[in-house]
Amino acid sequence: MKQSKKKILDVIIIGMGFSGVCSAIKLLENKIDNFEIHEKSKGIGGTWNENIYPGAACDVPSHLYCFSFEPNPNWTRRYAKQPEIKQYIEHCVEKYNINKYANFSSKVISIQLIEKSSLWLIKFHNGNEIRAKHVIHAAGGIHKPTIPSFKNLSQYDGTVMHTAQWNNEVAIKDKRIAVIGSAASAIQVIPEIAKIASKVDVFQRTPNYIIPRGDRAYTDKEKMRFKSFPWLLKLYRWFFYMRLELLTFPIIKKNSFIGKKAAKNINKHMRSKIHDSSLHEYFEPKYDLGCKRILLSDDLFNAINRENVEVINSKIDYFNTHGLTTADGVDYNFDVVIMATGFDIRGHMYSINLIGKNNLTLKEAWSKSEEAYRGCCISDFPNFYMVTGPNTGAGTISLIHIIEKEVNYIIKLIKLAGKTKTIEVKKESQRLYNLNIQKKLDNTVWSSGCDSWYLNDEGKNITLYPEHGRSFKKQLNKVIYDDFIITERA
Repeated sequence: MKQSKKKILDVIIIGMGFSGVCSAIKLLENKIDNFEIHEKSKGIGGTWNENIYPGAACDVPSHLYCFSFEPNPNWTRRYAKQPEIKQYIEHCVEKYNINKYANFSSKVISIQLIEKSSLWLIKFHNGNEIRAKHVIHAAGGIHKPTIPSFKNLSQYDGTVMHTAQWNNEVAIKDKRIAVIGSAASAIQVIPEIAKIASKVDVFQRTPNYIIPRGDRAYTDKEKMRFKSFPWLLKLYRWFFYMRLELLTFPIIKKNSFIGKKAAKNINKHMRSKIHDSSLHEYFEPKYDLGCKRILLSDDLFNAINRENVEVINSKIDYFNTHGLTTADGVDYNFDVVIMATGFDIRGHMYSINLIGKNNLTLKEAWSKSEEAYRGCCISDFPNFYMVTGPNTGAGTISLIHIIEKEVNYIIKLIKLAGKTKTIEVKKESQRLYNLNIQKKLDNTVWSSGCDSWYLNDEGKNITLYPEHGRSFKKQLNKVIYDDFIITERA
């Protein structure tokens, strides 16, 4: 077996998006500098390095979509677009001098526990190997595309690309474009390509609740005030945080009065914005508000109203060399097909072959269901941590809030184990924690019966955290020592 000539790392970080960068900053803050970051792509940013499609932007206010310890007074818009978010992450890397720890185009293919030494052996696609005492899995889930198995798709002669694999060299101007899907990435890309394409056909499977984003540019005076008065910037961030906590969170409760009332108002808003009344029924969801992700857009309906945009609700039957045929027998021809068909949220957790104690693989450990303690620790995998593991999804709050709290918690565990010990969550503690999570999820709209990407193949919600951001913060503020087994290294 090829052994790395490098010294044994205290920590290895996998991924260099928000989670990986935050992990590196907090390690340095705690005087831990014997670590490396390994990123499979060539650039910084994770999701925001991969997703470069036109219109890509965050659905959380910019001032809440950044680290609390590194506020950004220079956001140009209330909802930042992809280039600016990537630039912010790059700024953090430069300010905290993290680049010297980074390795790019360095894809991890396996992580295996060496039980004799209690070290993790990390193997890379190029044959390199590294040993480390602790592993922080900081890779996100919004990067591995899901493309449905359409009949005869391979026979299509035109260009097919997923929004997460956007190719800027593909011509869109004056072309006939098909957009398959109508959810988060679709409603961002459709208005942009509709401006330049000759024809855009949108194939919608399930309608969504779509509310106004309320985006706008910040003025130079506003940015100057944010820069001159840090307390004002902090207050502004707090305002967005509490608005989500107090107004959005109550909607996710099952059978909530406010949720039903909001659903009626949203449907009324969507009908008022769509000029073609024959489309109204196609855009009215038949499920409870919040069961699927609530979408934000200021310009989708303007695009839908354009003469060169058509919404098609017939099921796709099969592809041919020039386009596709729907179940009602109508043929559509295209130059380019854009798949806005979402991500493999479950599959990304298995993208690296993880082997723990007694040669137990992660697939075996999760054969019944994906679950972790506090979203980051897995029994039989000592000194291994996921930043955004099962049930850490932000249903009503910024994911950056979740990431910060998880990373701070992980750093506490790393410091507890130090260089000479291992720390592992007890099986019973993990089991009880997840029973509690699922019990609380049963009382949310996410368990009201619709089919969403929050659920695994067995219909279990393995994605979202069932409570608000303040609860998450409180839960991860302290370590319950009785929930862990701490042992000396072999």
